[in-house]
Amino acid sequence: MSRIASVSVGILNSYASVGIRMYDRRSFIDASRTLSTPHVFVSGLTMSVDGDNIILCNTEAKGASTAANPAGCSDSSSPVPQPHEKRNSSISPFGGGGVGYVSDVGRPKTVTVSLPEKNKQYTTGKKNRPVQAELDVNKEFLKCRDNGSERLDLSKSSISVIPPIVRELTHLKELYLYQNKLTTLPVEFGCLVNLCTLALSENSLTCLPSSLVNLSKLRVLDLRHNKLHEIPDVVYKLKSLTTLYLRFNRIRCVGEEIGNLTNLTMLSLRENRIKELPRGIGNVKSLLNMDVSHNQLERVPAEIGQCVNLLSLDLQHNDLVDIPDSIGNLWQLTRLGLRYNRLKSVPASLGRYALMDEFNVEGNAISSLPDGLLASLTALESLTLSRNAFTAYPSGGPAQFINVSSINMEHNRIDKIPYGIFSRAKNLTKLNMKDNLLSSLPLDVGTWVNMVELNLGTNQLTKIPEDIQNLHSLEVLILSYNLLKKLPSSIGNLRKLRVLELEANRLESLPSEIGFLRDLQRLLVASNQLTALPRAIGHLTSLTYLNVAENSLTYIPEEISTLENLESLYLNDNPNLHSLPFELALCTNLQIMNIENCPLSQVPPEILAAGSSLVIQYLKMQGPYRAM
Repeated sequence: MSRIASVSVGILNSYASVGIRMYDRRSFIDASRTLSTPHVFVSGLTMSVDGDNIILCNTEAKGASTAANPAGCSDSSSPVPQPHEKRNSSISPFGGGGVGYVSDVGRPKTVTVSLPEKNKQYTTGKKNRPVQAELDVNKEFLKCRDNGSERLDLSKSSISVIPPIVRELTHLKELYLYQNKLTTLPVEFGCLVNLCTLALSENSLTCLPSSLVNLSKLRVLDLRHNKLHEIPDVVYKLKSLTTLYLRFNRIRCVGEEIGNLTNLTMLSLRENRIKELPRGIGNVKSLLNMDVSHNQLERVPAEIGQCVNLLSLDLQHNDLVDIPDSIGNLWQLTRLGLRYNRLKSVPASLGRYALMDEFNVEGNAISSLPDGLLASLTALESLTLSRNAFTAYPSGGPAQFINVSSINMEHNRIDKIPYGIFSRAKNLTKLNMKDNLLSSLPLDVGTWVNMVELNLGTNQLTKIPEDIQNLHSLEVLILSYNLLKKLPSSIGNLRKLRVLELEANRLESLPSEIGFLRDLQRLLVASNQLTALPRAIGHLTSLTYLNVAENSLTYIPEEISTLENLESLYLNDNPNLHSLPFELALCTNLQIMNIENCPLSQVPPEILAAGSSLVIQYLKMQGPYRAM
């Protein structure tokens, strides 16, 4: 609310008889500037600006004559009010202005509004400023100096300027200034000659003073989340650095001088705009961890192979089309991030990574791996080849999966799983073959006895072999978006199954043996051709989610009443479903029930229109369970 408008709230009740309508002060002043006189006439109200006062007068008041008094306003220097005049004793909310006197007699009634002093700030209530905004930086620096503190944390303090007194903190070893409003640092920073850690992340720095070269003991420099377009030259001169964080800036290139930082063990350049690394990176042989992910890298220099102490190298989410053979020299590497690049192949030299337990090249254009590569990775436990161009399993036979516990081949063009490929994979518990071209499963599928999660969704499977019953450890089975017409009755032997997804197949029925899956919590059978559900579904007492939408169900079995843990039930888009069992009201934990596009002629239209919760109440009242 504008200040003039806020005055109206306080005075309109007292001066209703004056007939004043309050307007925005800016509107008043803008209007007065467009006229040749300093007066404005609005709906029987005139206004004149006298210095910092706005004088409002009702020209339609009884006895007033605008002809005799063109201004229609009393002189602002009117005498002390007479006894018959009424005075507003309230303080103006302008905080410096005020409201003048209003006469009860027949002459034109006037309200004089005094505007506040220029450039004065006003508040509408108690100001609750955060503590950090009131921080006296000088005071904190003096306190640190006087106490001889070696650590100072002024993070999250809304600091925009560092005072020159910082030069006196020569004893300081750790300085934390992250999440402030700094755009630059003073040259006096160069006086902090004992500084070991300098944290400047989450500011707006675009450069650093050259005086930082004096920080000969600086080991950790954190410049994450700033606005650097390049690595400041002075950084390359800080030869004692062991940790350099430059994540989330706007850096486009890395200078050859990076090779000067021979003590660096951690280098993070993640989320910048870097297109290539300099050859000088090979001189930083002390590097243990290097993160250049989420950039625009098109190439990696062969000199990267000289960083033989690297344990982790993250190159994911770049534009790499190849990587040099020399990368295989990094024999101590336990993690190599190559996800989401444009690689069409990887060098065979990667087979030297005897310590690597995870191999992940998701999101590239790789169609094959070098012969024997995976078998050479003897410590391999997790393999992810998803979202590539594989048409077959990597060559290398069963030996390549000896210690592997998880395989993800999702979103490729593989048409079969070779017989016996997992015969030595005794630790394999997770297999994801979603979104491939599988038309059948290998005959030895029954030997995958340790499998816990099996995802075969979005393929072309027409049949599930009976031997699947041997997968006694299976907890998650996903068969959605295939061409299945029926399930084997042996599926009832998967007693540990918690999730069964069968959406978008051609199933006409479910085997009654499904009732043996007492641990099943999630059953999804939407978009099939079911006309009924087996009564044995009532035995699934652990079920919390049931989706049978988009089928041709004609009824819901009354045994559904025993699903006491059911929370979500989707029955929508069953065009032949005309009734619901009264027993549905016994599912007391039901929170979501979708019955859209079901005729349900048994239920009155007005009840249906009111929503599923009222439908449940209706079933309860109409059935034999109304007293419960």
